[in-house]
Amino acid sequence: MKKIPVSIYLLMLFILTGLNFVLRYFNLPNYFFVIGFRFYGIIFLTGVFLLFFNGVEPLKNSLLSFSFQKFFRMFLFILLPPVIIIGGLFLQNKIELGDPDYFYELGLSSIVDFPIYFIWNFPQFLILFSLLHTVESSFRLKILPNFLLLFFFFAPEFLSFPKITFNIFSIISYVLLLLTIALFIYKKNNVFTFSFYFFSTVWMALLLFGSKSETLLQLFLAKTYTGWDGFFDINKKFVTFILPVYFLLSFLTVIFLKRESQKIN
Repeated sequence: MKKIPVSIYLLMLFILTGLNFVLRYFNLPNYFFVIGFRFYGIIFLTGVFLLFFNGVEPLKNSLLSFSFQKFFRMFLFILLPPVIIIGGLFLQNKIELGDPDYFYELGLSSIVDFPIYFIWNFPQFLILFSLLHTVESSFRLKILPNFLLLFFFFAPEFLSFPKITFNIFSIISYVLLLLTIALFIYKKNNVFTFSFYFFSTVWMALLLFGSKSETLLQLFLAKTYTGWDGFFDINKKFVTFILPVYFLLSFLTVIFLKRESQKIN
């Protein structure tokens, strides 16, 4: 596998991020659907780059890393954050089952359709895994280059246009999620484990606690919804802290994962 030069890394960082900012600023779609499969635009473009830069080897090697044992071991780590949060709030009488709009059409149906949503998102997770693995193997600072790449790529999602405004709690949640992804890539080398863990982590956060992010809802859940309140009603004093705490717990669980010594080539 060829290593990515610093110049190419920086070009990806700034050109693709700039393109994403332009699309978001003019309220143009920065993700698309192909017969159900979901693609975040710049992730798809990095997949095209990988094909030209390294051929099909990074993608093929990623697929050959499948392991059922590693795949299903992630269930515990995925369930731990929501169990801790919901259990802790329940003991304090700060949470109860809600009655959101689209309870059946979006909420319950998303549970049944989970395997389909996962399959529809798997190609872009495969591309992302291959890109991050290639970047990690190209630099001595293993975690930082991937975190910076992810932060720049998704930075436009932090902001509200045309006025440059942002929500500090959303940014904290995003940063913790991106740190977790970079750390996971450093510790694990299985694309199915990676895809299942992060799809399920974000999917569960959206389903349980809701979101106003049209991008996240349409990529991870149904593509016709722009808002969802989640299955639970949470005390207003706690609601803004839920996602930061959720992704902080996810980050802490990945810290305790054992690092795999062998990386795919």
